[in-house]
Amino acid sequence: MALNSLDVQNKTFNPQFRGFSKHEVDEFLDIVVRDYDEFAQTIKDQERELKALRERVKYFDDMKDSLNKSIVVAQDAADNLREQAKSEADTLKINSEKESAEIIANAGQKSSLIIEAAKKEAGNILNAASDDARKLVRDTDDLKRKIRLYHQRMTSIIENQLASIQSDDWAEIFRPTQDYSINPEEKLQMIIEEHLENAESTLVKTQAIQPLTDEEIEQANEKAEEPEVEAEPIESSENIEETEVPTEAKEEVAEVTETVADESPEHSEIDIPKADDSEIFPELEAKAPAETTELVEKDNQETIDLSELKN
Repeated sequence: MALNSLDVQNKTFNPQFRGFSKHEVDEFLDIVVRDYDEFAQTIKDQERELKALRERVKYFDDMKDSLNKSIVVAQDAADNLREQAKSEADTLKINSEKESAEIIANAGQKSSLIIEAAKKEAGNILNAASDDARKLVRDTDDLKRKIRLYHQRMTSIIENQLASIQSDDWAEIFRPTQDYSINPEEKLQMIIEEHLENAESTLVKTQAIQPLTDEEIEQANEKAEEPEVEAEPIESSENIEETEVPTEAKEEVAEVTETVADESPEHSEIDIPKADDSEIFPELEAKAPAETTELVEKDNQETIDLSELKN
């Protein structure tokens, strides 16, 4: 049975001979009871504290277990995550190496195709440039030949025009007008005699020429119309007899004829040879102007062709 302070305090001892002093024993028992109560209270307090501490220790133990479990779970999760990341990294590395190898192979093939296409295109460009250069050389030579021909034609035309300008007909035109203050009848007689002499000489030359047929005249006219031929069409024997009379001479003859007609009517019926303007100066109706126009048009066309070649 557990001993408490009441048991100590109520404890009685039987007196015997030569026993302890009752007073001292009571005092001692009081001290024991007091100390016992103190120790008992201390023990109770310590038990309560121990219980609280044990509860805390249990709480911390439980927390420790939870933490350990959490740490284990986290460690497992970290291990799983590390393994998964490592696996994914290995897979990604393998896939990336495979893709990089495929990309390098495709890039090599594409670069080879691009190089081949570039070489082919460069060859085509060089061939086209060579063809263009040869064509340009041919066109240049052709253009030079045309320019040379144009220069020769222009030189020939200018020489012909210069020869036409320097002919004696112009000297006859620019010759000073003679004084016709003599008798109009005598002047008319002189003009008629002069033209009759010219007509007789022309008739003699005409008689020496054999008459041409109409076919020969047409052929001669066709040849005369060609650009390279600058000769005048051949006239028939009937037109050869016509006398070429300058315009000034016709005007003078007309004036003298009017004067003579007024003074002496018997001379009014004299036939004066007529001459067309085209027969006075046949050089002015040469085909050089037409050829000049054609050459100028050709030169313009060649200039356009040359500008297109340069472009």
